Amino acid sequence: MPSITHFEIYKPAEPCTLTGNKLRETMEKVIEETLSSDGKELNLKGYCVGPNGMTIITRDERVVKVRRLNLGGNRIGNDGLKMLAESDLFSKVNWIELGGNDIGPDGIRHLIRSKVFKKVKSLNLYRNYIKDEGAKIMASENELDKLEDLDLAQNEIGDEGILALASSKKFPELVSIALDNNFASTEGKEEAKVGKNFKKLQSLNL
Repeated sequence: MPSITHFEIYKPAEPCTLTGNKLRETMEKVIEETLSSDGKELNLKGYCVGPNGMTIITRDERVVKVRRLNLGGNRIGNDGLKMLAESDLFSKVNWIELGGNDIGPDGIRHLIRSKVFKKVKSLNLYRNYIKDEGAKIMASENELDKLEDLDLAQNEIGDEGILALASSKKFPELVSIALDNNFASTEGKEEAKVGKNFKKLQSLNL
């Protein structure tokens, strides 16, 4: 199973601010440049496509074979994530990087209830704004039951969120979780370590 790596700095790009024909032309070129020759990997790391760019990506038939999707550092926000989570073109994806995308609790709800991402095993949400609310949504509503590897580092998650995840029954296949650089107390972390969901893991980073 490939390990999750944190994304690098944003690439200088402008799709975030484009609209209309210029947006379409730019995004079609970006997809052409970043889609692997076999069509199984789309690496858009740091392109700053924004929610505008997602309106193009989620309708482009060329992505239908994608299994590895890297959207790290794209500022797609909750709206962009909702479009992605509802696009049947991405139903083959099993690895997804969403670090640095201004994602909050509303986006998390769209993601973990997605009928499209049923094959996802590895999910990176590093450096977003999930907070306790989003963590509790994941803990109680997650439907991505094939998840094995989950990165929630640097998401402003406190004791409530971490303890909810630690006791969740919604992650039957989880083997690894990263929750470092969040807001949990030392006491909260110690309590989380013995939660039913966490104590069975092969890798736990608090």
